[in-house]
Amino acid sequence: MLLRGRLFTKQYLVTSLWASTWSTSTYYCCRAMSSPSTTNSGTSSPPASDPVRVSIAQLCSTGNKLNNLLDVAKCAGLAKREGSKMLFLPECFGFIGESSQQTLQEAEPPVSVGAGSFDIATSDKYSRDDDKQQEQLEQQQSVVNEKIISDALVLTISRAAEATGSTADKSDNEQINSNDKQRVHDIRDHGNISLLDGLKTIARESNLWLSAGGMHEGGAPPRDDDSNGQSRVYNSHVIIDNTGTVQCVYRKIHLFDVSIPDEGVHLRESATTAPGAKLVVCDSPIGRLGVTTCYDLRFPEMYTQLVREGGAQILLVPSAFTVPTGKAHWHTLLRARAIENQCYVLAAAQYGKHNQKRDSYGHALAVDPWGRILADAGGSDGPGSSPSEGALEDSDAVVATSPSIVSCNIDLNVMQSIQERMPVQQHREACKFSF
Repeated sequence: MLLRGRLFTKQYLVTSLWASTWSTSTYYCCRAMSSPSTTNSGTSSPPASDPVRVSIAQLCSTGNKLNNLLDVAKCAGLAKREGSKMLFLPECFGFIGESSQQTLQEAEPPVSVGAGSFDIATSDKYSRDDDKQQEQLEQQQSVVNEKIISDALVLTISRAAEATGSTADKSDNEQINSNDKQRVHDIRDHGNISLLDGLKTIARESNLWLSAGGMHEGGAPPRDDDSNGQSRVYNSHVIIDNTGTVQCVYRKIHLFDVSIPDEGVHLRESATTAPGAKLVVCDSPIGRLGVTTCYDLRFPEMYTQLVREGGAQILLVPSAFTVPTGKAHWHTLLRARAIENQCYVLAAAQYGKHNQKRDSYGHALAVDPWGRILADAGGSDGPGSSPSEGALEDSDAVVATSPSIVSCNIDLNVMQSIQERMPVQQHREACKFSF
């Protein structure tokens, strides 16, 4: 359903608890498609294949879930026009609020792997108890509302697919947003919009796989040292296939508890978010994905393990980097993860001012296994680039905006060639050293 009301609130309490640490034996592998062969070190040996097109989104999400979903639908339309197989969304693509309380209130119900499309016709959604007539009426109204939202998302995808450029021009953007938002204006007080069901609609209608880079998922345990039992959420990265089925869920392991007084950065993610404990890889039409989120980027051992044990070929780092940390480290860290693991790295990004309290750096990025930047959406410190064949030219400059996409090709043959010429993984296995 695109709208979730009070009937779902109890679901927050029925989910398995996750530990706060991860080890070499805990990773989850979703093999939705045929698995590529692996060596003894776990590194994939991909078969020869043609390059596959992908699109990486740059968003400026806010506290309005409806507007955020329409922005995602627009990016899906642009990616569809590009001929992409998969669209990558940044962390917090569906909601960025102004307080921790908002984050908790707007959390999604727990997400199940394998959950597909919601079918109104075959569901047992309506209560048959005469004492629950009011509840039935509310549920029936939610079905109508869901249809309106779904239609708006479909229309946005269609219009964006017919637009020109990596983002529609201003008049197209205003037309899409104003018309579609007007259609759903009257339903905003009738329930909470479900990001997950909106994504499933977008995936089906655009025929794209989606990397939903991070959304707040209810059901997490309170902190061990919290005597008040304050509820928390998971920061969950969800992969959805082109039929609208959830293929995997990764719950962010490393939480952003950082204070940089000179730069005005004070964030404590663990106050409202519980850490996950399992590494996740997932097979997709573009190769095997190593699924991570934002602050994970600073822990290289995690990515080595995703490649070495999980056979990851494309490392995903959807993010909402702050401006100070982005300027200092964003490009360097992403290129380092690509080079040391000889994998593609795709990093969707938040960009711009979300509210009075928060700005994001931008520069949605794609990096190849040699560390070359394939696409850069630009950010707060200047334009990026979307080079052809890896050549950086002034004419390739990309002025940062949102919502927008940058696109590139994933060629596993290039990755395999680099790994064969410089077999870093084999050398890593062979090395024995100690103090």
